[in-house]
Amino acid sequence: MVTISVILNVVIAASSVAAWISILLGTGDDRSLSHRGIGSLKYYTVLSNLFSAVVSLGYAKSLLGAAGTPVPAWLLVLRLTAATVVMVTFFVTILFLTPQYGFKSLYRGGNFWLHLVCPLLATADTVFLAPVETLPLWSTAFAMVPTALYAVGYIRMVLAHGAEENGRVYDFYGFLKWGEDKIDLVAAVMLLVTWDAWLRTGTSTGNWNQAATRPLFVRPLWRASE
Repeated sequence: MVTISVILNVVIAASSVAAWISILLGTGDDRSLSHRGIGSLKYYTVLSNLFSAVVSLGYAKSLLGAAGTPVPAWLLVLRLTAATVVMVTFFVTILFLTPQYGFKSLYRGGNFWLHLVCPLLATADTVFLAPVETLPLWSTAFAMVPTALYAVGYIRMVLAHGAEENGRVYDFYGFLKWGEDKIDLVAAVMLLVTWDAWLRTGTSTGNWNQAATRPLFVRPLWRASE
């Protein structure tokens, strides 16, 4: 199981980076992205998958460590957080963006990997192969940090420029179609979706425990759940 997990995490990292490089260089068929090159880093899809790639490499390295050494609690939290943010990408794409732009537009070239394959691989590894550990329920807040930071930047950008300005699209996710006065509500819903995804993923792996509420460095969080 450890070997399979290591392989999966290396594949996730390599695929995510390779997909982004194809977007960066403009060599893939990624027409759903209005910006390529460095400008592609404005997309939650790209950022979430690159974050997942970095975490996957660290996680794989930890698994390859000394036999019997438990995965550090902080790394397990990061692993769950990475799986959560890419699953947010997966669900937003398939439930919100696909009806607007069409399946073929969003699942071609590098986006096929970033929108579909890598999120599913990360979730499969987390749900089926991750060690069953005990984590405090409050640690679920970490899952919302990346999405919250992105939401702050996105909201500031679209409120400053509107959906489009001088021919440049700023609201590339189309959240302003409900009106500027609703964008805070949209952001709040996205954070709740992120938190729910973390809870569901953690519950599936037995990785959080409502009773485990003592500080991170007080309680040995790598103790197997009973």
